[in-house]
Amino acid sequence: MRFMVGHLSANPRLQKTSGASGKRAARAALVVLAIACGDRAVAQNADRLVEIGPDQMAFSIENQDTSIAPARDFYRYAAGGWLKRVTRPERHGGYGFFEVVADRVEEQMRQVLKQAAKDAKTAPEGSPAQQVGTFYNAYMNVDARNAADMAPIKPYLDRVEAIQDMNGLVRFMAQMVEDGGPTLFLNIGPSVDFVNNKVNAMFVDGGALGLPDNLEDVFEETDGGPRITGYRTFLIETLKIAGTPEAEAARIAELSISIDRKLHAAKLTPVEAHNPSKAYNPTTLAELQSQIPRLDLQLFLNTLKFPTPDRLILTEPRYLPALSSLQRERSIQDMRDYARLRVILAFSPYLGTKFDAPLLGLNKALFGVSVLPAMEERALELIKAKLGQPVSKLYTDNFFPDETRQKAAEMVGLIKGAFVERMPGRTWLSDQTRAAAIEKLDKLSFKIGYPEKWIDYSQVEVTDDLVASVTAISRFITERQRKKIGQPVEREYFNTPDGLPMVVNAGYNPLINGFEVPAAIIQPPMFDPKRDPAVNFCRMGAVLGHEMTHGFDWTGKQFDKEGNLRNWWQPADVEAFDALAHRLVTQANAYEVLPGLRNGSGAQQVGENMADLGGITLAHAALRTYLAKHPEEDVVHNGQTQDQRCFLAWTQIWAWKGQDEVLRSQVARDAHPPNAYRAVAPLLHLDAFYTAFGIKPGDPMWLPPENRVTAW
Repeated sequence: MRFMVGHLSANPRLQKTSGASGKRAARAALVVLAIACGDRAVAQNADRLVEIGPDQMAFSIENQDTSIAPARDFYRYAAGGWLKRVTRPERHGGYGFFEVVADRVEEQMRQVLKQAAKDAKTAPEGSPAQQVGTFYNAYMNVDARNAADMAPIKPYLDRVEAIQDMNGLVRFMAQMVEDGGPTLFLNIGPSVDFVNNKVNAMFVDGGALGLPDNLEDVFEETDGGPRITGYRTFLIETLKIAGTPEAEAARIAELSISIDRKLHAAKLTPVEAHNPSKAYNPTTLAELQSQIPRLDLQLFLNTLKFPTPDRLILTEPRYLPALSSLQRERSIQDMRDYARLRVILAFSPYLGTKFDAPLLGLNKALFGVSVLPAMEERALELIKAKLGQPVSKLYTDNFFPDETRQKAAEMVGLIKGAFVERMPGRTWLSDQTRAAAIEKLDKLSFKIGYPEKWIDYSQVEVTDDLVASVTAISRFITERQRKKIGQPVEREYFNTPDGLPMVVNAGYNPLINGFEVPAAIIQPPMFDPKRDPAVNFCRMGAVLGHEMTHGFDWTGKQFDKEGNLRNWWQPADVEAFDALAHRLVTQANAYEVLPGLRNGSGAQQVGENMADLGGITLAHAALRTYLAKHPEEDVVHNGQTQDQRCFLAWTQIWAWKGQDEVLRSQVARDAHPPNAYRAVAPLLHLDAFYTAFGIKPGDPMWLPPENRVTAW
């Protein structure tokens, strides 16, 4: 799926999340460069998990610093105790809620993987336990991986060396799409049409570069900069390990950086990429071919056995001319060298451990992290990337009870009810647009925990050969893509990399006007049935409200109630919305991320900031409605009212500490603002926040009423 608006955490291009940006960046690097048996036994071990306490962000007075007045610095007042007390684990470039819960999920999954490893030989062929267990055992068999050395990918490297002309390169590019290698230069494939979400269209995307999207700003760094220097060293050392002489490795590394810089410069900016109209450019194959005459697009389609479409959607309008220019300037030898390096990078996580040393240096340069994740943890990341739904099935079977799913669904109803009640009061909208907004909200759908129908991977052969398994999985996915061409859209839930049931996240998709809340996030400290209403409403409830608001943020508002790209706004209403959004942009731009570094990315982050504001606004409104019906629960705990605990719970969940490198990348590329900003910025727009803590004009936390935003 190419389009998700609104996630909790950082996401590529047109995906939005409620979340934290740069989350788990240091640990993700090694993956992105490559990018039911025993259930009962596992479930019985669940009580061995570490209890979630204040250090793990359970709501607590212990996490506050009450020596600081809330009116002076609410972030420190709410979370200063945690910030002083908790040490960031070295393996994390940044450490906050997402890392805390992801660590817990990994602890849960460690039990699942160990059981699957035991059951791999006896579980039914093609079952999640057999596939996951076999993949895990193969990865953990370090001796076998080291002994195999480069042999598993030698056929691909031989194919690279056999490329003699552009047609040979095109065929190899298509093979890499089929076999799960690097997406070289461009890709063509089916996905849901933005303007008619009942059908699949063929999309033309820019290729992936040597670094993932959220780190592409590294290519903007001048020579001699610490991150580009670290990346260059990583490429050289990786090539040397793969058998390339040092001088040649240095030349190819420089070549790769030069190519990636040129292609990166031609891509949409982060602000542009979150505008669906910028990424939706209908055209014909003949028109596209005219932009890149040396690369035979028909041959690419034929090699993948894709039919020739009458119409394609170009997502990167400036990209193909830049790629065409690159191919005129560079020789076939250059293309071979670049392709060879990218193949090595893509498959190196499945090869021997000698590739760990360069990766360690890269993590240090990019994230300030001087250790690699444990072997088990890396195995899980790779399994998640390749067998996401099968491993998620094992996870939810063991750690997501039906009762939790039901309680989360009930909270969705309460938050949506608060949204419905507020809609008639959006007097800044005309009657016509407000009526359409109410209709869109009425049709908003949601999924909780996991899909009702899991994708059937049972025909995929997963063996002790990791590269062969990766290829088999990719070919299975490509064949599923072929079958979608020309067919009506069949919705697949919880099947994006950031939306798997075992991923700590949540996401809104404008193409279905609905959102998904994976099982992994619906647990302490985000959601705990034993907590008082304020904590659950203003944590889990705010996440739900965040996702709902994405349907009406700058991107979401461009899609109608059916999930189609269509303008349903009156011109005056668009102007009113833009004026409200501009206040949020101005507020974010003024935030100082690091000494001397102002955020300056307000336009890039406005969707997430509006969703955060909507989330806590709806959560607080729903809390007050709930407490009015249940006055016995509207009680003071530890001297704190429910309103106070609501806002404290929100701020504490966004406490974060980490490396400067992570923050700099986040500001450069991410749609999500830094956690410390999210912790307080949306509260400043709620009148109830000022009342709860006695904040008055002249206090540092005071935002004048005329600058406050009450969009949704």
